[in-house]
Amino acid sequence: MAVSFRLDVIARPREDHPAVPVFAIVRNERYFLPHFLAHYRAMGVRNFWFLDDHSTDGTRELLASQPDCGVVASDRRFGDKLDGLRFSTWVRRLVPEKLFPGRWVLGVDCDEFLVLPPPFASIDALAAALDRDGLGSARAVMLDFFPCSLADLAGADPAAAPFELCPYLDPLVSLDWRDREPRPRAVPLEGVRPRMLGELLKRVPTPPAWLASYKHALVHKAPLLRWQPGVRMRCPHEATLPPSDRVQLVLAHFKFYPGYDERIRAAVASGSYFDASIEYRFLAEACAALGTCDLRGPGSLRYDGPASLVASGMLFSRLPPAEVDR
Repeated sequence: MAVSFRLDVIARPREDHPAVPVFAIVRNERYFLPHFLAHYRAMGVRNFWFLDDHSTDGTRELLASQPDCGVVASDRRFGDKLDGLRFSTWVRRLVPEKLFPGRWVLGVDCDEFLVLPPPFASIDALAAALDRDGLGSARAVMLDFFPCSLADLAGADPAAAPFELCPYLDPLVSLDWRDREPRPRAVPLEGVRPRMLGELLKRVPTPPAWLASYKHALVHKAPLLRWQPGVRMRCPHEATLPPSDRVQLVLAHFKFYPGYDERIRAAVASGSYFDASIEYRFLAEACAALGTCDLRGPGSLRYDGPASLVASGMLFSRLPPAEVDR
């Protein structure tokens, strides 16, 4: 079938800065955006581009008011299928390919906060090191960050940063991700969501039938890519550039935040995410049953900056930094 959709530029950054840009797909992200922008600006990002998926909470207007942000809109929706691929997969390639040909681009969602491995303090320094090593991509492990209990988020101040509200994580100690392979060989059944599923099945005597087909969320991503001719996205988490095991980034992933319950309800109602929003249907069931449950497990850590992720083995770099970064 012919793939047809429109992409309209709603706003452009005032300056086309040569630093590595960020590209994200957003819908109703008013909580995350101030924290997201501050986090990546501190890493040296000077241009942001967003595809706004028909937001209704003022997200588009907020972004259009930012001097370093560009906004793209489409007649299609995030979950639309086009020639066998979700629209979100198409635009993860087409927007960077059109706006940043030949450049490094950091592609993340608004609930994903990148942590850089020491000694790198900026995205540009890391991209330069990847260039020197002849690499065209960098892989990342997605780690769920979470509160002690979901009840802790009741009435939480939306001005509080995600790392403050959700300071806990579980290192994926059994992760087996080999050099030049697009994904780990098996999804480790570790972390807060597998733990929530186990607790849910204990507490709900007759779980819904669809829960039998639930598969644990992916824990890998290829967020930093140089958009050369021929690069494609196989899915939102994988590109055709095989990642090296010489560097591993971490994406702090925040599924829980002020207003998370409203987001879950909207995702379930829309059914526009993978497998009719099965991840959000699971979260809706789990959150209803586990509101006051302690979400921490025996291996959970409290985040204390990049050093805690380095010590856990999740974050590392064997790339030689430039002299100016030493």
